[in-house]
Amino acid sequence: MKILLLSIVGLLISLPLLAQSTLDCSNCHSDIMSQWKAGPHSSTQLDVADELAGERTGQTPDEVINGADAEDCIACHGATAVTANGGMTETQALSYFFSTENGIFTSNTQALNTNEWPNVSCVTCHDVPSDHPITMPTFAIYDSRNAAYTSLSGTSKLCGQCHGSLRFAGTDHLREDAWLSSKHGHGGQEDVVSELTENDGLTPDEVIADENCIACHASTSVLLNGGMTEAEALSYFFTTTDGKITSATTSQNTDMWTDVACIACHNPHKPNDISYFNSSTKTYEVMSSSEELCGQCHGNLRFPDTDHLSYNIEEGTGGIGVADQVTMTGITCVDCHMHSGAEDTKSAMFGGHSWKVFVTEDDSSVSASCTACHTYMNANTARLNIQGMQDEFANLDSIANEKIAAAEAFLAGSSDSTKINMLTDAQFNLAFAEGDESGGVHNHNYTTALLNDVIEKSSIITGVNDNLPIIKEFALYQNYPNPFNPTSTISYSIPVNADVNLTVYDLLGNKIITLVNKPQTVGTYRAVFDASNLSSGVYFYKITAGKFVATKKLLLLK
Repeated sequence: MKILLLSIVGLLISLPLLAQSTLDCSNCHSDIMSQWKAGPHSSTQLDVADELAGERTGQTPDEVINGADAEDCIACHGATAVTANGGMTETQALSYFFSTENGIFTSNTQALNTNEWPNVSCVTCHDVPSDHPITMPTFAIYDSRNAAYTSLSGTSKLCGQCHGSLRFAGTDHLREDAWLSSKHGHGGQEDVVSELTENDGLTPDEVIADENCIACHASTSVLLNGGMTEAEALSYFFTTTDGKITSATTSQNTDMWTDVACIACHNPHKPNDISYFNSSTKTYEVMSSSEELCGQCHGNLRFPDTDHLSYNIEEGTGGIGVADQVTMTGITCVDCHMHSGAEDTKSAMFGGHSWKVFVTEDDSSVSASCTACHTYMNANTARLNIQGMQDEFANLDSIANEKIAAAEAFLAGSSDSTKINMLTDAQFNLAFAEGDESGGVHNHNYTTALLNDVIEKSSIITGVNDNLPIIKEFALYQNYPNPFNPTSTISYSIPVNADVNLTVYDLLGNKIITLVNKPQTVGTYRAVFDASNLSSGVYFYKITAGKFVATKKLLLLK
């Protein structure tokens, strides 16, 4: 259904009211009502009073609702308030429920008629027919501007009426907009198609038993069509041939696909709980932390055999023969992926629901979640830092894959149980490191330790330690950490034997220290720069290796 997008201005008379259900929902839905009463949707009047007293002093109710800088508080905080007192316009409702002095809001504005204030009630989001329960309610938003319901095709669109710009283009509540821009909000169905084509010949039931795509890519899809099992949802959203997935399987019913909907992680009746919608049981499970929630799908908390292991890597434990470690102690998923920046920035308006570390603002500037803790960084420095970690991970991963392939070939047909067990451990650690889908950022020291362990074990198996001869090009990586105090590691790779010089300079080009000045064979190397005796500032490091020359900047902050 088309969503009403344009605000209705200048309503001067009471609107005819669309009949609403007067049923007491608690008679049949007492458990849901209890959840609602404990959540933020049941207590919205004081929020409006605080905003009117803090940001709308000197304005009339009509200016708040319809003025140049309008913000329709009634529409989202208490839409059905227009049905109170015999029926009112939004402007009249604002005057009825919040105090004014001489017709304007002041710093003393407070809530009035609180016993009649509806909050975000059941009938705000559910159009309940007069013959309910014979006929079931539908998802619809009660629009206080015209006192009518607008039917909606999905729950996320329903949430987006107030937590996004679907109705009010100028709103600063943009979580649904952010969600739409993320992988949680679009593209998930085609991602599942690419995975399903690897399950040629399996039935939907067999796919669900092996790799439950529905549970993480569209858990709430099981609520559609009157309710479905996960296997039925898979059949509904993806084509089969003779009841089986094939290499030709494609998506279908795409307009109904839910993606990772708002209600996958938020119980709509008590959204302040950290909840996970379990598509197998069709119930919400309250999580102990946001990390536990993320770890259901981005880790092995629900599916032990998954290869999506970012949560586990961040925890820094589980590798075989590799010491547990955490690079960024105390940092959680949401600290980086759901950071809200300064007020009035897109980062703040998104409320973390783009899950992006970097957010581009309207003026083309970029905010980065890294700067919340690393206040000495800017977004560009943060990006360089991350790129440096990803470059080092990619290089080590390439080496580890070639090394382990050589070890597998070496042990083909072998009965050497010691080396076979060593290979099994190396294969596990390689898969574990690659299960981190950040390219080594989530726990950089741990993932590099895992990959170095793979390289070491593979070299022991083959008996060949050739100093990593598979490097294909020269590379100078961004130092880590950067900014730093007082030491930082500089990594570089050389694909051929060469005379290597690595020197650090100050901003004026004066040489500070030469870290490396000698012939080196093919390999990846690290040099530690100790700036204990130097002042804070910008420095440069330059490598010369044969004809290869490269320079990068590093920042010392004390």
